[in-house]
Amino acid sequence: MVLGSALASGSPSHAYLFHGPPGTGKRTAARALAAELLAEGEDDPDAARMRALHGTHPDLTWVRPTGAHVMRVSDVEGPVVAAAGRTPFESRRRVFVLERVDGVVADREQLRGKPAPDTFLAAARALGVEPAVCAVFEDALAGVEAGRAGGFRFVVGVDRAGHAEALRAHGADVVVADLGDLLPATPGQALPGSL
Repeated sequence: MVLGSALASGSPSHAYLFHGPPGTGKRTAARALAAELLAEGEDDPDAARMRALHGTHPDLTWVRPTGAHVMRVSDVEGPVVAAAGRTPFESRRRVFVLERVDGVVADREQLRGKPAPDTFLAAARALGVEPAVCAVFEDALAGVEAGRAGGFRFVVGVDRAGHAEALRAHGADVVVADLGDLLPATPGQALPGSL
């Protein structure tokens, strides 16, 4: 719903932060969003979509941590800085997915934890984007509150504990049971909802 309207408008946010414990569908949602972004405007959108879903699209940079549980600065600097300066090969844009970015920066920079928005704001700064053009996806009440307090464009609550109303009360613009609920049933299908 949220992602679909961003795609349909032709002006998606500059950054999306998918946050939550393992198994909430973050990687699946990120890969599907990347596929739709890269397929947009292509002569053969299905082929572009399939290459993105399989991780072989030349305009998709997927960054995984080299440390056991730590995303190192060099993990991001090398591939992202190198790719960001290049013109897209096939698509209208380049897409970057940073996997498993966690509390390392928060500890190093002594950022306050949620419900303070500090960690989300630091993530937006690291990506070089304003919160007003970012979306936050969060399953904790304090995380939803942090997204709202940080002035993020859209805050999605992921209801994993039967507390949808509480997520809304803490600032979620929309609540879903699973991040997969934000994806189209079939590739290329318009997603419901709006930003």
